Amino acid sequence: SMCPVACISTFPVLSHFEITANNKTTMRLASILSFLAWCTVPCWSESIASSSTESSCLDSDGSAIDSATKTLHNGVKIPVFLLGTAQLCMESDDPDAPTGFIGILPERGYRQIQLALEAGVRAFDSALNYGSHEPIRHVLGEWYRTGQLRSRKDAWITTKVFHPHCGVCVSLRHMPTLSVMTAEQAAAATRNHVEQSLMELNVGYVDLMLMHWPGENDKSAEGDGALDSSTDSAPRDKIDPTLARQRRIAAWKVLEEFYEKGWARAIGVSNFSVRHLKELREDGAKIVPMVNQIEASVEVQQVDIRDYCLENNIVLQAFSTLRGLNGPAKQVLEQIGNAHGKDLGQVAFRYLYQHGYTMVFLTNSQARMKSNQDIFDFELSDEEMKQVDELNLPEGGGWGLPRPDDIP
Repeated sequence: SMCPVACISTFPVLSHFEITANNKTTMRLASILSFLAWCTVPCWSESIASSSTESSCLDSDGSAIDSATKTLHNGVKIPVFLLGTAQLCMESDDPDAPTGFIGILPERGYRQIQLALEAGVRAFDSALNYGSHEPIRHVLGEWYRTGQLRSRKDAWITTKVFHPHCGVCVSLRHMPTLSVMTAEQAAAATRNHVEQSLMELNVGYVDLMLMHWPGENDKSAEGDGALDSSTDSAPRDKIDPTLARQRRIAAWKVLEEFYEKGWARAIGVSNFSVRHLKELREDGAKIVPMVNQIEASVEVQQVDIRDYCLENNIVLQAFSTLRGLNGPAKQVLEQIGNAHGKDLGQVAFRYLYQHGYTMVFLTNSQARMKSNQDIFDFELSDEEMKQVDELNLPEGGGWGLPRPDDIP
């Protein structure tokens, strides 16, 4: 039976924090989370063969497991499941945390990644501002040293660059705020961050390099929702959309450069709307983004982005995949799950998978690392898919992340 490789998401599920919508802490946390967020390469104008899903066995000795994959338009196979590594923590989430603590605890990653490798997980989703590069470097390095991993190809590493400031995550204070950057500064910062990421991970290349955000969002200077009162971010109505667009294409061209050098096997974007993707094409991108990683769940379905990416052979990748399981969707998902002998999360993952998504999830539980990916021995019927489709929230749902369409 198939037991696909898991790849853990760097984005936790907000329901784990049990926060109420009117709580001031929630407003602050929502703002925090809003930032945590081609060998023969087809150009935008060329026809692109559709991506496929298939299974490839990494090993059979118990230390590795089979992996379901999708094929990117450059031929690289990406795992369907990725394990995330952004260890966001509130004081209430960890009794050992200091009073009032809200932030990232990268030190949790050492044990998480060890447990993941022992469970057969071989794919990891990270970002420069999560502080997760060092734990990945340390644990993977030890497995390479001892021969438990034999080749660089035995592990998949995704990381992300080009993101706004985050007042409580592992922030990059040396970097100019995106909203006040010139295009030249954006290119220089992106180049530095790619090189820094490779050095922190201690690898020659990553499997996937993403632009973390299309630009600054409007939550960074909004009173109680502000992440950091010292930030020089501009309010949304003062962010020049023309300059924001120039920064995006400048950063993307840097990723194209590193891809052509072989320092990334694939490149893509994260949190991009249809407008952002179209503008990238219009502004001279040579390479079609291979992946667009966006918030997606049973209640945040991103139908317009999903349809555009599928039409343009951009592989969809969902984070915050388990959002909404304890809300109005619970009864519907339980009914479907009971019919298939599956839990709520497995039904949610299967739903996203049948809509074309690859998926990122966060857990520190080894049992969850295995069970979350156990979705390939059943299929949702057309009627069941329709039932879950109807759970989509018109206003977008989610737990505080800015909607891609709201970013200039």
